[in-house]
Amino acid sequence: MRALTGMEPDRWAEERRRGMTIDLGFAWTGLPSGETVAFVDVPGHERFVSNMLAGVGAVPAALVVVAADEGWMPQSAEHLAALDALGVTHGVLAVTRADLADPGPALARARAEIAASSLGSVEAVAVSGVTGVGLSGLRGALDRLVGRLPAAVVDAPVRLWVDRSFTVRGAGTVVTGTLGAGRLRVGDRLEVAGVAEPVRVRGLHALGVARERVDAVARVAVNLRGVPRERVGRGWRC
Repeated sequence: MRALTGMEPDRWAEERRRGMTIDLGFAWTGLPSGETVAFVDVPGHERFVSNMLAGVGAVPAALVVVAADEGWMPQSAEHLAALDALGVTHGVLAVTRADLADPGPALARARAEIAASSLGSVEAVAVSGVTGVGLSGLRGALDRLVGRLPAAVVDAPVRLWVDRSFTVRGAGTVVTGTLGAGRLRVGDRLEVAGVAEPVRVRGLHALGVARERVDAVARVAVNLRGVPRERVGRGWRC
């Protein structure tokens, strides 16, 4: 993610110290066509599968990552099973650390495993985040993937999967998540699963920019009026 986007998705000091993703991370980058693709970076370790699931609930596509020097791992199978259960049908395979080992065996095994899932046959690219080899090819593969995605349903009820909630001084409750369907506007009234009273959209951000309106599919931060942070947490839906 760092090599591809120039952003640091690991938000916690412990993650950076241990070199292991623990919680959800977020990054985005421009593609050769001018489109922008956003990522929810999910942990691979089996202890953090619940965090992984919170991040993939509304994704339309997946970038499956397998290391050339480690190959297909138990957590690879767990992640693929989750994507298959959610019915995700679009993806790209990146075999990383290609500077440390021949990517061929890992690529062949991963493509075979993925082909038996809802993702089916996927484009695969061998890359190295250290040397940069393959990154342009990966950007091209992601561009082609975005071009194959079905058009988002914007004339539909809003469906927002919440993966973070926090309080901003002077603004109140803010939630972030993936807007899977619909169109969000400042001033909209939303229903939150498990919350009796409707809430109002006080403000919107998408990829760090304030917006008056955001259409699916998109990563969004929503400032909500009418609900404390404790009542709308990870795993909730608007």
